[in-house]
Amino acid sequence: MNNRGFVTLWLNEKTLTQWYYQGPRTRGGLLRYSDQCIQAALALKAAFRLAFRQTQGLIQSLLAIMKIDIQVPSYSQLCRRQAHLQAFHTPQKPTDNQIKPIHLVVDSTGLKVYGEGEWKVRKHGADQRRTWRKLHLVADEATNTIHAVELTTHSISDAEMIKPLLADIEWPIAKLRADGAYDQVKVFDELEKHWIQPVIPPRSNAVIWTSENGNDLIHPRNEAVRQIRLVGIAAWKQQIGYHRRSKAETAMFRWKMIFGERLSARLVTNQQTEAQIKATCLNRFTRLGMPKTVKRLPT
Repeated sequence: MNNRGFVTLWLNEKTLTQWYYQGPRTRGGLLRYSDQCIQAALALKAAFRLAFRQTQGLIQSLLAIMKIDIQVPSYSQLCRRQAHLQAFHTPQKPTDNQIKPIHLVVDSTGLKVYGEGEWKVRKHGADQRRTWRKLHLVADEATNTIHAVELTTHSISDAEMIKPLLADIEWPIAKLRADGAYDQVKVFDELEKHWIQPVIPPRSNAVIWTSENGNDLIHPRNEAVRQIRLVGIAAWKQQIGYHRRSKAETAMFRWKMIFGERLSARLVTNQQTEAQIKATCLNRFTRLGMPKTVKRLPT
C-alpha cells in the first residue's frame, strides 16, 4: 500500500501549552524552554535519527505548517539541556488493588559510541579507539513494555545492575527471567528481598551452594542444579518456561532496528538521557500497536 509511506506528525497539545518554562526566572531573565519541549524535540531526533540542527529545522517546519507562532529551541540549547533531563519514567501501576504481579525479563547489549564498522573489524581487526556503552533493559514479557532502563560503561557487570533496575519499578513482580550472566549470589539475594521468583539457568559448571557448616542450602538455585542433573538443561528450560526470556532479545532487536546500534551523544550524561528518550519512544510505539502472530493450521 502506498499509505505505508505517508507520514503524519503532530505535537501534543499539552506539550504546546507547556512549551515555555514556567518556573523562576533564570539569571539575566533569559527565555527558557520546558522539559516537555526539550523531550519532545529529542524524541523526534531519536525517532528519525536526526542531528540537532536537523531537529531544529524539523520542528520549525512543523510549527509553520500548524501556523503556530512560538520559538524553537536551538540546536545548542537542545544539546545542553539533554545532559540534565530526566526523560524516562517507569510505567505507573493501575490503582486497582486486584492487579496481578507481572513477569519481567532482563538483558543487556552493547551500543557503540565511536569506532570502526563491523566489516573493517572483520577484515583488518579492531584498534584501540572502539568505545562501547552497555544498555540494560527490563521489560514485561506479556506486553513488551520497558519498565526500567540504565546505560553504563562496559566495565559494569550485568549482575551489578539488578538492584538499581528493580528499585525503579513500582509494579509487583512475580518472576524475573535472565540468562546465565545473572547466576550470582547477589542477584538471588536481591530477588529474595523483593519476593521475586528467579528463573535463571545455572552455569555449566555449577555446584550446590553450601552453608559455612558444609550443609546444602535450601535455595532455588540448588533445586535448579539438581533438576538439571536429573533431566538435562533442555528439559529443565522447557519445564520452567525459560523460553519466555526471548522477549528480552526481542526488545533489544526492536531497539537496534529502530534507533540503530550507535549512540549519537559523546558525554556519558547525554548518552544516558538519549537511552531514556529512546526507551520512552519504544514504549509509545508499543502502545500504538504490536504485530500479532497467529499460528497457521495445517490444511
